[in-house]
Amino acid sequence: MDDIDESMVLFHSRFPAHSDQIHPTNASALLTVPSTSEVDGSEQADDNGRDGLFPASYDRFAVPIPPGEDVLPVVFSVKVRDIFAIDEASMDITLEWYIRMYWTDHRLRPPLRYFRDSSPWINIDPAHTSQMWIPTVYIDHAKEITMPSLLVLPRSHRITKQGLMRYSTSVITKIACPMDFTAYPFDKQICFMRLEGYQYRTFEVEYSWHETGIQISNSLRTDHFVANFQIDGNERVQHENSATFPSVQVRISLYRKMSYHVMNTYIPSGLFVIVSWLTFFIPVDVVPGRMVLTITTLLTMVSMFSTVRSESPKVSYAKAIDMWMFFCIILVFTVLVEYTFVIYLHFRAKKLGMAQTKPQAFMESFNKSANVAGDQASVTVNGTASEDTRPNKLAVWEVRLEKYTIVFLLSVFFIFNFIYWPFWLSYGISDNSLY
Repeated sequence: MDDIDESMVLFHSRFPAHSDQIHPTNASALLTVPSTSEVDGSEQADDNGRDGLFPASYDRFAVPIPPGEDVLPVVFSVKVRDIFAIDEASMDITLEWYIRMYWTDHRLRPPLRYFRDSSPWINIDPAHTSQMWIPTVYIDHAKEITMPSLLVLPRSHRITKQGLMRYSTSVITKIACPMDFTAYPFDKQICFMRLEGYQYRTFEVEYSWHETGIQISNSLRTDHFVANFQIDGNERVQHENSATFPSVQVRISLYRKMSYHVMNTYIPSGLFVIVSWLTFFIPVDVVPGRMVLTITTLLTMVSMFSTVRSESPKVSYAKAIDMWMFFCIILVFTVLVEYTFVIYLHFRAKKLGMAQTKPQAFMESFNKSANVAGDQASVTVNGTASEDTRPNKLAVWEVRLEKYTIVFLLSVFFIFNFIYWPFWLSYGISDNSLY
């Protein structure tokens, strides 16, 4: 987990692994430290004549505030190893990370004979953690915390000659992350990984970030998001009883990748809208071909919309992708409604034209048979001299609908795209996530 120098000496307990249950009064027996007669004068015995890390007066409940200081500084650094899952249904994120904490406990007496020039640190058995003062830190809004281990828990505890402590551990944490999918799939989700003090307040302990801050593993990858990690400055959390506790947090920005949705939703749905416009180039009287193409396109759009809804997060409000699919369905439905009116006008005009042609043909035949030699008179029936103009008007409206509907749909589709894409791209997406 950590880069440990081989020259560091591991302090091991003479007691079994469960020695963290030993009473604090026996803390001096936890380290295999030789007696006073076996070491040089640089290692001093305590007042009771016992050699060890803990003096006789050590109190693990007292904050080791450095002399001349008002509070104890506790410094944090983290390294994110991997993001295991981003669950949009339950709105949480699971990641593996290392947590390192630094503080100084001037009361401890590290045995100097175990230090080497190659490193300022020596390792302490983490089982001794229960015998000394440590920061009471918890992860806010954590749903589940596990520690990956094989034989022992992945943690280390180190100390310098000056009493500077370094505690490091590896944890897998599932953190609650409230998400807003209004801009889906252009959304940007913000999660916070907050380390907060539980027992000691701000006038006793102060949290801050190490100069390294946060480190990200080079192998960190996610399928649908680009993750960005930033550290926020030290903060204070105030609870209902007006007590304030120290806190530091990591801001996790999740930018959704657009390539999947562009290739699988936006481009196909746009092409289907264009296919529905191709029906305007089919003659009106070819009813089966034109009607089948329009209805098939509409059913395909409805099926695609259903698939998109099943794959997208289940929320009670409309998302950006829902607006796009609904608009495309409306355009295809408009083509179907337009063709229904055109068919009606076409066959209505044809029917009226046939009704007008039959009486005119009968009268022309009657006039021819009624003519006598040299007589140019003809028989005229009242009302037949005037022609019915309704078929012509219906034909004109039919031509107008076919001509201007496609122009109207093209204009609406262009205006919608001109508004839709700039708005949502600026709503919650960054340039580095478009791939």
